[in-house]
Amino acid sequence: MTKRKYTFEQRLEVVMHYFATDDGYRNTSARFNVPRTQVRMWVAAYDAYGEEGLRPRDKGVSIDPEIRIEAVNAVLSGQISRCQAATKYKLAGSASISRWIDVFDKHGEQGLRSLRVGKKRTPEMLDDPLAVEAAREQSKDKRIQELERKVRFLELRVLYLQKLKASVR
Repeated sequence: MTKRKYTFEQRLEVVMHYFATDDGYRNTSARFNVPRTQVRMWVAAYDAYGEEGLRPRDKGVSIDPEIRIEAVNAVLSGQISRCQAATKYKLAGSASISRWIDVFDKHGEQGLRSLRVGKKRTPEMLDDPLAVEAAREQSKDKRIQELERKVRFLELRVLYLQKLKASVR
């Protein structure tokens, strides 16, 4: 599991500084070296849910399809922004909403219902086996290229160490 970029304590410190001073989002973000949009999202989450809103959530947890549909409809109708939807539906960020809107544009509500959460967070449609197979093949090709690159690197490293060892003798 990857390490989170900001701990709960860091998030809380940023939010408390924002509320305790007259610094806006820009000055607070500069002071703590955190993106301004991130500060805005943390402040909104704290406003809506208190400290619980700042606690990191598990990654890879699938959101109920009905909530996805409700969030997308609210954003597309102009009732709320993507950031507000992320806060309202307790999402990690507005990027999820953006992905859902893309899927909704291509596949409609059924696409949002069949959306899977994968390790690489790429939407795969369960009802299109050809698309799933093509994505798997592409993933295999990328993996093969990555492994070939590592082998070349290790071969060069071995040659370098051999030359170094020969020059030391």
